Amino acid sequence: MVARCAAALLLTGFSLPAQRVLLISLDGFGYRALTEEAATRDMPALRGAMARGVVRPMQPAFPSTTANGHIALATGAWADVNGKHANSHPVLPRKDHTSFERANGFRAEGLTAEPVWVAAARAGIRSAAVNFVPTYPFLPSNAPAGLPLTVINHYQTRRIAGNRLLTRKDVSAAPCEEWKPGLKGSKKPPLCFTWQEDALRFHASIGSSSGKSYDFIEVAADPAGHRVRAHARPLEDAPPQARPLARHFSSGLRLMAPIDAVVYFRLFDIAPDGGSFALLRGAVEELGVFDANEASLRRRFLAEAGGVIGNSRSPFSPETDDTKLRRSLELAELVVRQLGRTQEWVWRNVKPRLQLGYFSYPDEAEHNWLGLAATEPRFAGARRWIYIALDQALKPIFQPVSSKDHLLVVSDHGMAAVTKQIRVYLPLERAGLVARTPKGQIDPNLSKLSLLYNCLLVNTSDWKGGNVPLGERETVIATATRVLRETRDPATGQPVIPEFYPAATFNAELGNGGEAGADVCFDPAPGYTVASTFDGPVVANLPQPRGQHGYYPLREDMRSIFIGAGPRLRGGAGAQPSPVPRAIDVAPLIADLLGIPPPAQSRGRSPLQSQ
Repeated sequence: MVARCAAALLLTGFSLPAQRVLLISLDGFGYRALTEEAATRDMPALRGAMARGVVRPMQPAFPSTTANGHIALATGAWADVNGKHANSHPVLPRKDHTSFERANGFRAEGLTAEPVWVAAARAGIRSAAVNFVPTYPFLPSNAPAGLPLTVINHYQTRRIAGNRLLTRKDVSAAPCEEWKPGLKGSKKPPLCFTWQEDALRFHASIGSSSGKSYDFIEVAADPAGHRVRAHARPLEDAPPQARPLARHFSSGLRLMAPIDAVVYFRLFDIAPDGGSFALLRGAVEELGVFDANEASLRRRFLAEAGGVIGNSRSPFSPETDDTKLRRSLELAELVVRQLGRTQEWVWRNVKPRLQLGYFSYPDEAEHNWLGLAATEPRFAGARRWIYIALDQALKPIFQPVSSKDHLLVVSDHGMAAVTKQIRVYLPLERAGLVARTPKGQIDPNLSKLSLLYNCLLVNTSDWKGGNVPLGERETVIATATRVLRETRDPATGQPVIPEFYPAATFNAELGNGGEAGADVCFDPAPGYTVASTFDGPVVANLPQPRGQHGYYPLREDMRSIFIGAGPRLRGGAGAQPSPVPRAIDVAPLIADLLGIPPPAQSRGRSPLQSQ
């Protein structure tokens, strides 16, 4: 059974509300990585917060995925109450949707619990939520009008263009005479070109700062408007411990159409004669802003903080060679830097008493490199690089947090290295529980259940088109459990899915039930991940090892982090340990620190309250 987790951390003998509370979530930062791995040791800013505060492992949501993990943190309730079960989840009401339909778990539609930033704003406290989940779209549930509230999001907004690596073959020559005012600063005749990307059009010129060879590219959206310059510089060969993040990228180029955004460029290589080059154009993403002064705040933010870059897919294949890996690391630095600048700018300029912020790293890096790091030193080095970059971005955010304020650093889940995959549909197909279409996909008309991450959802008759009578639900669950429990790895003879957690039994502790929840969840053995495909053997090696999450939340490798520092949170990492706090205890803790009631649907309990 799951241990009871709402217990006192450390009390200092007074209960005055905090001056300000800043919470930062670091996606995928596991407690094991924080406390046991060399990759995270060079993080002086984070370690400084740990030294003056409370450090605990934390129980994430189940399945331990990003969207429902953050919504549990924000609302103080598991998915059975807040309505958000995973990164994608079934759509309600059941009578109008099939059990195979999925909604985006990161978006605010379907949210059924109040986030803590709304609870604080209702209490008259100036609050901000920055890229947290679920902050988009702006709805009465997450961004009600008329309150002292600022909500910023760029993850679920429109992505106009992902990151792209441009070469000479991607552009067309253009006359330099169209640049007004004329091009200056090049000691060789400029070479001009342009390129079109759907609604985006860029103008550029190749120039020389020495007169000997071409070494920079100037870029503009309008040759008569603002322009930025990217100089060719060698790739970084060491983590950013003593240098600025993403220092070789251009300054931000402001775009006014098709959206108001900022884009960055990095010139990796250019031939002396300008005949070839490798120019990275960063992602172009819409900035969603909810604020009483939305237009002026957006203008100031883009001008002063420089816009935001999402963790959209890298245009490189970093696992193939060191050059591509180092290019990917520089791009990651840019993402991390801009996420940090966003948080710092809001804290300094909006001046909220409560701010919740989000970093998409180290999650993306851990997915890519955790499994490889065990045997390949360059990927171990890449992981360390990311953690150092994160700390560099956190330092200026932490600096203005005064000794009277409270700083909370949390995460949504841990991460596990995996080397093998389990195609769970294959044994279920043999048992007559699922069927496939001629194209090799699950057939919603003939299948009795479907996967929901590391869980199963029975296609009962209360769902639209459901083919399992309600009275037979338990029989289907029992058969599926037996079949998967008997599935073994032919290489070892060992079971690959040994543990099961029926929602009817575990929902009170894990919140894995509810109207849009699974009927039973399971925990694959360490080293295995689940695949929803039919092609190939039941158990097979992955093409390459990777990092994965979604597992039982109290596995040691799934536990997330809780770091709290401030007048009412003291003691440090060496303090006497307390029971594990839960993700749903964080929102009530924030409310406790602010001296307000917890969010309306909260089921957690502030760890500062006595049992």
